[in-house]
Amino acid sequence: MSFDQLVLGTAGIGGIWGAVVREDSIQTILQALEAGVTAIDTAPAYRDAEEMVGAALRQWAGPRPFISSKAGRLPGKTAEDAHYDYSRCAMWRSVENTLHKLQVDSLDLLFLHDPEGMSELEFAAAVAVMQELQQQKYTRALGIGGNPPPFAWKWLQQGIFSTLMEFNRLNAIQTPALHTSLSACARADIHYYAASPLYMGLLGKSLENFSTTPPAWLPAAAVGKARQLALLAEEAGITLPTLAHRFLLSIPNIYKVVIGASNPAELTTTLQGFGEGPLPAHLYEKILQISQDNQ
Repeated sequence: MSFDQLVLGTAGIGGIWGAVVREDSIQTILQALEAGVTAIDTAPAYRDAEEMVGAALRQWAGPRPFISSKAGRLPGKTAEDAHYDYSRCAMWRSVENTLHKLQVDSLDLLFLHDPEGMSELEFAAAVAVMQELQQQKYTRALGIGGNPPPFAWKWLQQGIFSTLMEFNRLNAIQTPALHTSLSACARADIHYYAASPLYMGLLGKSLENFSTTPPAWLPAAAVGKARQLALLAEEAGITLPTLAHRFLLSIPNIYKVVIGASNPAELTTTLQGFGEGPLPAHLYEKILQISQDNQ
């Protein structure tokens, strides 16, 4: 099966969700490339991810994958380390560090990282810096990496950005992007990346932990939906992560899914799930119904 629809995300590989083994992270990247995944997304904020991607690329003898990274969110050791600097000096320094760690001359795509809390003036200034970086050949294309503030759509519709990546807006628990961002991107000829296909782990290995000790960001209704989906998966004879991944393959729009495997075993399971293809129509419709309740 072709995995062209998939992008290998590297937050987990980099270690922001917990300790990882460096050799396993590098092997995960190589294994994804060998399986036919042709795009990798990383970021300075993903702890050691950029360095690990660079190490994997030095070992990879095949065609260079499509590489995207980000600027604006500063390096951190955990997912909770959310610090930002969108100034011109910081963004230039960030991209130069990224290229050094990846050991590439330029990026295929540079995302503005997590712009949701920016003012319009801050956003406009950051876009101008990104355009400078593009003009100087540091990146071939620009994108928004994170749920955009409403005013950002003006820039998206002007064609400045080629790609929009959103998280927790298109998965088996909630689908607000289905009739908003996804259709708007299609009209504007913008690529769409759906990140967090397992809702930050709720539809995977974190279901039990999040059910008993939900993190502050997790809506209470999401846990109930995850429980419903787990029962649905059990009735269908498949795992919950496979149900969630195959649901995304069933959506008729053309878009990319950013997968978040943290080690070779998780990647194998993820690719096997996607390899089973779209869900039967009745399962897809049932998940849609669950996802859109109280949305």
